[in-house]
Amino acid sequence: MVRVPPERGAGSRLELRLGNASANPYLLIAATLAAALLGILAREEPPAPLEGYGYDAARAEPLRAILSAALDALEADTALTETLGKDFTASYLTYKRDEVNRFQRHLNDWEFTEYAYHL
Repeated sequence: MVRVPPERGAGSRLELRLGNASANPYLLIAATLAAALLGILAREEPPAPLEGYGYDAARAEPLRAILSAALDALEADTALTETLGKDFTASYLTYKRDEVNRFQRHLNDWEFTEYAYHL
């Protein structure tokens, strides 16, 4: 979520309120600014301010919880990928998809505990 405090002039600012510790802070900021720029260029009206509990999934579409689905969503967003740069986006997608493939080749503790007794 992005918060726009009511102060104007020298106090005008955006606040990223839901940055995740697993996010690359540079990419988070770049993607947020790119999305804001795209909204401004398209003359989109921002949604009404969210009041109350901000984690209610019924009030907003949740972000992708699976990395491969998030990567697919990024690749499908051609406006965002062009704004971030095609070369950067292609490199990022390649790197992160390789990460997903490497992760999928390993067992986690739950899988081992759940299935090892069959061996």
